[in-house]
Amino acid sequence: MKKLILFTFGLVLIMAGSNAQSFSKDLQQLRQNYIEALKNSDTEKILQVYSKDAAIHHIDGTMLNGSKEIGDFYNEFFKNSKATIAFENISEDKLAKDLVFYHDKVFLDIQGEDATRNIEVINIAKKINEKWRVIKSYRWPMPE
Repeated sequence: MKKLILFTFGLVLIMAGSNAQSFSKDLQQLRQNYIEALKNSDTEKILQVYSKDAAIHHIDGTMLNGSKEIGDFYNEFFKNSKATIAFENISEDKLAKDLVFYHDKVFLDIQGEDATRNIEVINIAKKINEKWRVIKSYRWPMPE
């Protein structure tokens, strides 16, 4: 009986670790999709990172609500700018079966600007049709 309890406990720990690794890999893929889309100035690919009703609390205090506003923002940005981005993950937490919270430091390089923009980002993502999509994004400049 003792061996059965230890086996069951071990199995639960393995499954929990596997589940955590799975959503971490999924979030890394979500980040990678954003990196490629931004580098290629591809608004449609960026929109695939977000849910259709996503909300972005932007660093300048503006709110972007839904695919149309988010798409318009990126289309306008890409008219005048080329950029690359890198992420440094700070934390990832599963809030529910299909809901995660993650915090990243973001380093944005915009062509023509001398300094890298350092931004803190908190995202809440939800699994929609078996794919993670950002539903809320909060962004602010990193403290110096």
